[in-house]
Amino acid sequence: GINITVEHGEVFALIGPTGAGKTTLLRILGLLDRPAQGRVLFDGVDVTSSEKLRLSARRRMAAVLQKPVVFNASVYENIACGLKWRGFDGMAVRKEVDAILEVVGLSGYGRRRARTLSGGEVQRVAIARALVVKPELLLLDEPTANLDPVTAANIEGLIWDIIRRQG
Repeated sequence: GINITVEHGEVFALIGPTGAGKTTLLRILGLLDRPAQGRVLFDGVDVTSSEKLRLSARRRMAAVLQKPVVFNASVYENIACGLKWRGFDGMAVRKEVDAILEVVGLSGYGRRRARTLSGGEVQRVAIARALVVKPELLLLDEPTANLDPVTAANIEGLIWDIIRRQG
């Protein structure tokens, strides 16, 4: 019986107790998991009706999970992967990654190994990886969970700054 509509440019928050299904719902909305029943509409199209539609819609969104995963690679490679998977050429990838590193406050981190970063820095890499592909829908699953208060406040400020800049 869940019916959610998110309009273009809208910030929508889902709040509830632990175990209520918030992450499950986010994963379904992000087309990472399939709903047991019902459907997900994206721009009025039932994107759960076929694999082709699901993948097409999935490319138009990005998700940052509560416990972000980084590849055993450089920060640059972690952020660039989505652009490379979408067929961007090397020069375009470099330009976009350098720009998003600036936005998330990680300029100069491109060559560092992602798995050596602090929790807040890993979260910034995850946000950069999500944003660099310019998603139409950005899903965030408790992006400040498990971070110290100062880092959490910095991540929250970063997210609000990005919302203001990119709508």
